[in-house]
Amino acid sequence: MTRYYSSVKILIIDNSVAYTGAFKCALNEADILSDQHNFIFILPQESKVVSILQEKGYCVYTLPLKEISKSLFAIAKYPFYYLKNLLAVKKIVRQEKVEVVQINDFYNLLGAGIKAAGYKGKLITYVRFLPSTLPTPLRKICTNAAQHFSDKVVAVSDAVLKQLPPHDKNIRIYDPVKLSEKIYTEELHTNHIQLLYLANFTRGKGQEHAVEAFCKAYKKNKDLRLKFTGGDMGLAKNAAFRSELINRVKKLGLEDVVAFENFATDVESEINSASIVLNFSEAESFSMTCLEASFYGTPVIATKCGGPEEIIAHNETGLLVVKKDVDAMTEAILDLANNPEKRLRFSMRGKQYVREKFSIEVFKKSFTEILR
Repeated sequence: MTRYYSSVKILIIDNSVAYTGAFKCALNEADILSDQHNFIFILPQESKVVSILQEKGYCVYTLPLKEISKSLFAIAKYPFYYLKNLLAVKKIVRQEKVEVVQINDFYNLLGAGIKAAGYKGKLITYVRFLPSTLPTPLRKICTNAAQHFSDKVVAVSDAVLKQLPPHDKNIRIYDPVKLSEKIYTEELHTNHIQLLYLANFTRGKGQEHAVEAFCKAYKKNKDLRLKFTGGDMGLAKNAAFRSELINRVKKLGLEDVVAFENFATDVESEINSASIVLNFSEAESFSMTCLEASFYGTPVIATKCGGPEEIIAHNETGLLVVKKDVDAMTEAILDLANNPEKRLRFSMRGKQYVREKFSIEVFKKSFTEILR
């Protein structure tokens, strides 16, 4: 077989402290391409996903990676951490003979730093969330640095690409679908219509809208059930948000029909046991949850918040509603809950749609082009 590119060593620098969508996409990339390229990772010292990479045989370095936050104290400390991490990354790149550095999200300025310090290899910078969610000054710094120093700036959706300043380095590459069906389960024949909200408890992910919409829908259909599945990533603010949701459910008297569970390791089983998957996020650059739900054949109701609009064909593979519009969410829930034939149609078409649009082969071809 003719080979169109040579093997290279790729360093992925990711700020994930827990199992996030960004980390999952980077891991999928490495798994898909590991037979052709050599991947190593840099993660935060406190990251809970280091062991996942190590179990798969990847080389992992940990550094005290910090993100710029709104806290004045954090901003004051950031330059010191940045300089320390920059020196460490330069040493790793030299020691490992890294040919390509991939920054897994553009707010991490280490890629720009090593380029400015003389790194001669390729720099690929991913933009994995909508730039508009960052404060304007920070957004301008991050996008300008990415476009100036990177060889390519990769947007993971057209929604992201549209928010980047025009530049010939910009390119859109959808994250690959590295999924396979281990289980085949038809929708459970019970009187309950199970709604699943599969997301970490982070403000902006929309769980509070799901609670309110479910409450309204439940008054009209007592067969509905709702389950939230996700983690708090070890952050106090996320744990507090989860507690707020639980208290709201109790206040509404829905404890018997709304469940809260921890992070799911078996996503396929969770999705297959649901009748409908919900995602009422306020901003999504992509949405691996929407993609996985469609891949496994469970219809999705999601907000028009960016990425989901490129994954779900409205009224063909799922339903799209306006952000924060609880009445529209309620109507969509009742529409699908009361129409098993529509759920089945969405299920069959959704599987076909995402498997064609987000295929591994399309990703391999696109990624190969930016390595040349």
